[in-house]
Amino acid sequence: MRTMNFPLTPGRICVAVGVLVFGVLSLLHGDYVSGLQPLPSPTTTHWWAQLSGFLLTALGACLLIDRTTRWAAFGSAALFLLWCVLIHAPIVIAEPRNGTAWVRFFETFALAGASLVLAGLSASQRVTGDTNDKLIRVGRLCFGVSLPVFAATHFIYADFVATIVPAWIPARLFWAWFTGAAHLAAGLAVLTGIQARLAALLAGAMYGSWALILHVPRVLPDIGNRPEMTNLFVAVALCGAAWIVAASYPKPTR
Repeated sequence: MRTMNFPLTPGRICVAVGVLVFGVLSLLHGDYVSGLQPLPSPTTTHWWAQLSGFLLTALGACLLIDRTTRWAAFGSAALFLLWCVLIHAPIVIAEPRNGTAWVRFFETFALAGASLVLAGLSASQRVTGDTNDKLIRVGRLCFGVSLPVFAATHFIYADFVATIVPAWIPARLFWAWFTGAAHLAAGLAVLTGIQARLAALLAGAMYGSWALILHVPRVLPDIGNRPEMTNLFVAVALCGAAWIVAASYPKPTR
């Protein structure tokens, strides 16, 4: 397993930019991250929202710097896991039939997993390979278990997902089912290690295509629409997360 600093790849850039934008939006709006931090309006806890925005901005910037990547990845993983436990889990438990709550929980969980993988890949020579291996395995597991959940929501709410597909794309219901199947296949590949690198690369490409085809056209006419802007960078961050997970597997040899 790698024990040298992980280079500034497109995957690392996408995750870093996503985290950075989450923080900047929080600071600009004085609110929590839309969707990923579903907390009440911060009218009485404004400073907590500002602190969250500052931490995210700092972590995103540090993810772009080689010297600080590993510790920023640890920080991002800890923050995302904290959100899962303290914010998302109670909502999922209270509203188990709320598909949006499940998606938001596992989007955050997947980003935490990718952050752990990045921490493992970004170790210096002084860190033992066994420690890195454990981080990467746990991170892959967090990311891998999230994808079948996304698949389930695509299948259960296929009609709704079809309405999100841009109108100019034919057979919208087909794409709802197809992307659900793609999530399931990618998740199983990551969890079993069978064609995991290829599956994670393709999953990243899928999220990247959503950012360009679905979210950018929604954001451009209304730049001030914060939920749409956040959704765009969730897709960007998940794209990077998938590519970081892909990078943790060895390249196939001819």
